[in-house]
Amino acid sequence: MKDEAALVDKALGGDESAFEELLHPYRKGMLNIAYQMTGNTEEARDICQTAMIKVFKHLKRFRPGKNLKNWLYKIVKNVANDFYRKKKRDERLKEEHKKRGVSAGYSPEKDFLNREIKEKIEACLKYLSPREKMVFLLRDAEGFSIKETARVMGSSSQSVRTHLCRARRKLRLEFEKIYPKGRWSNEV
Repeated sequence: MKDEAALVDKALGGDESAFEELLHPYRKGMLNIAYQMTGNTEEARDICQTAMIKVFKHLKRFRPGKNLKNWLYKIVKNVANDFYRKKKRDERLKEEHKKRGVSAGYSPEKDFLNREIKEKIEACLKYLSPREKMVFLLRDAEGFSIKETARVMGSSSQSVRTHLCRARRKLRLEFEKIYPKGRWSNEV
């Protein structure tokens, strides 16, 4: 194998074969870690694919002289953790939905209204700045904490709170233009 630093430089220059050569010795290990974390071959492959995309996007952050294998495996671990959290959150939401459907008297009308409201919110998202939209989606749609959102955005928790407040206010104003006050709050 060629010198890793040289391969990193070539990959940063856009040489796809250098990127492939750089990752080749670690692919099986990356897949093995992902599989050990998920116990599912397809999920492990998805995790590795996502991890390789992240490696490609963030290769410029790799510091020469550091252990490439450790860096790659840490990315796989982080992607797998994100996957696991999202999967748990999705399972929890499905379970809550099932409970609400059975215990709260599920009705197709409520389901339709919820979908309609979701579509209206999505339509209102275009009025947000890209930063406000990302903060809103991470925090309110994906369920990230303020700290997690700040880490993803590369900003302070206070900045996240400020953008989230602005995003919610703009969405509320746009939403109320579509649904006059009082009309939608009693239906859902």
